[in-house]
Amino acid sequence: MELFVSHESSQNKEKAFILAKEFDLKFISQEAIDKRKYNQSYFFIYQSKHSFIRKGLGKLSKDIYCNFLDWSVSFDDPLLSRCLKGLPDKFMALDATAGFGKDALEIAKNPKCKSLLLIEREKWLFYLLQEGINNAADKDLLQLINKFSIENIDSFEHLSKTRKNYDLIYIDPMFSGVGKSKAKRAIQTLRDLTQEAETEGLLDLAIKRSSKRVIVKRHKNSKFLEDIKPSHSIKGKVVRYDIYNSS
Repeated sequence: MELFVSHESSQNKEKAFILAKEFDLKFISQEAIDKRKYNQSYFFIYQSKHSFIRKGLGKLSKDIYCNFLDWSVSFDDPLLSRCLKGLPDKFMALDATAGFGKDALEIAKNPKCKSLLLIEREKWLFYLLQEGINNAADKDLLQLINKFSIENIDSFEHLSKTRKNYDLIYIDPMFSGVGKSKAKRAIQTLRDLTQEAETEGLLDLAIKRSSKRVIVKRHKNSKFLEDIKPSHSIKGKVVRYDIYNSS
């Protein structure tokens, strides 16, 4: 599904046009949008401090962005938290498929986590990540966000070049076509707008670059990534975490 770049205020038109070129996406000026024609299209709406993704332009359309403040207090993933048990103090982690950064924030909540590198290859998504991090002002949230560093690169390329070993590497390749119900809005947006990552060899490389553990998030009915059997799995109602221990 196609993503367009636009704006709401005329003052933001020029910057939105520049970003469209940087993202290699099509720019459509707000005044030129036919709401009926683009009712089911996705738009990256540029604002000076709070850009967002929106599907359609109707009154019921809701903004999608990196809402770290809300996630820090209203979201928790007990299954993922269980996967982190046993990691060493001051562990260093890498999220190879950062997306909107929601799972990365959950990892950062672990008091043993010292640092977390978020890798995101999509330029528009990387922009939203950077903006979400820059907008973090809450004192408690900053304690988590300050663990973050981000990089706009393909995760396989990064792991191939780096000499650094991470205690934990987290991989969440988008899964689709499994199950009947649609995912939550932000996840469905990622499925619609991001190309399914070429993960061939990524898990094998991650295991080599991880000194302690690799965690792979899958749909509960999906096959093992790269057909590599994990050390063990933790399964929920919808998702399954496959855990690969390196030592």
